[in-house]
Amino acid sequence: MGNHIVMEPACKIREIARNALAGFWKPVVIGILIYYMLTTGVETLLDNLFAFTNPVDVYGQELVSTLPYGGSIYSLIIGGPLELGFSIFLLTFFRKRSIDNTLLFEGFSRFGKAFLLFILMSVKIMLWGLLFVIPGFIAAIRYSQAFFILADNPDMSANQCIKESCRIMAGNKGRYFYLQLTFIGWLILAQIPSGMFSALSDGNGAVAVIMAIILGLPTIVVNAYLMIANTAFYELATENLVVMNSADYDNMVNAEYTVKEESAPAETPDPAVAPDENVEKPAEEADVPDEEPVAEEHSEERPE
Repeated sequence: MGNHIVMEPACKIREIARNALAGFWKPVVIGILIYYMLTTGVETLLDNLFAFTNPVDVYGQELVSTLPYGGSIYSLIIGGPLELGFSIFLLTFFRKRSIDNTLLFEGFSRFGKAFLLFILMSVKIMLWGLLFVIPGFIAAIRYSQAFFILADNPDMSANQCIKESCRIMAGNKGRYFYLQLTFIGWLILAQIPSGMFSALSDGNGAVAVIMAIILGLPTIVVNAYLMIANTAFYELATENLVVMNSADYDNMVNAEYTVKEESAPAETPDPAVAPDENVEKPAEEADVPDEEPVAEEHSEERPE
C-alpha cells in the first residue's frame, strides 16, 4: 500500500501548529516542561548521583575520570513508556484541544511494547550510525513516527510500528528534515540566556538550578511549537488532517484545515419523495380566453 506525500510547505505546517496552540500555549508548555523534567531532568540528577570514578595519571598529575551511568539506565528502562505517553498527550491535544497531563504516564499501561519499541529503535539507529553519521540520522527520521503509530494502534507490535513508520516516511523524509531545520534559528535564540548563565555560573546550589530552569523556559516554548508542528506533520502524512485548497500554493498560508473524522453514512433518499428541482421552471403561459375572437364579417351586396 502506498503512502501519502505531504505537499504542504513548512510555513503552512507551522501555521497549523500556531493555530492549534492559540489560547493553549501555557498548558501545553507546562505539560512539555513536566515531560522534560521526567526525562532530561531526572537523567541529569541520576548522572550526578551515580557515576564511575577512575583516577588517571596525566603527565604526573592525578586526574579523576567520571563516567555517569545512572541516567542511561533510567532512560533505558522508562524512556519508551514516557515517549509513548508524550505521543498520546500530543495527539490528544492536537485533535481535541484537551490538556490532560496524566496522559504523560499512559505509556506505562503498554510498558512491554513501549520498552521494546524504544530498544529496537535505539539499536537500529545506533547500528546505522556505525556506518556513518548520515545513515544514522536518516534512520532516526525514518523511525520518527513509530511512537505516534503505537499511540494510534495499540494492537500493533513494536516491529510493525517501525515498519509502518518507514512506509509513512517514504518520500517524506526530506520534508520532515526541512521542517526541523526551520526551527534551528528559534532554538539558537532561545538557548542564549541559559547558555550565558551556564558560562558565567558554576551551576552549583539550589539558586543556580532554579535560575537554569527559568532561563530554559524559552527553549521549552520553542520545543512546544516544534512538537505540535511534528504532530501536525504526522496527521498530514496519515491523512487524518486534510488541508483545503492545498493546490493553491500562493494562498497556502490562508487556507483552512480540518481534522478528518468518521461521519455517518449518507441517508438514502426516499423514492416516494420527489427531489428538489434546481432547474428554474419556465414561466407559465398567459391565460387564453375561453371565447375565440369572432372574425369580422364582410357582407357583399348582391344586385337584385
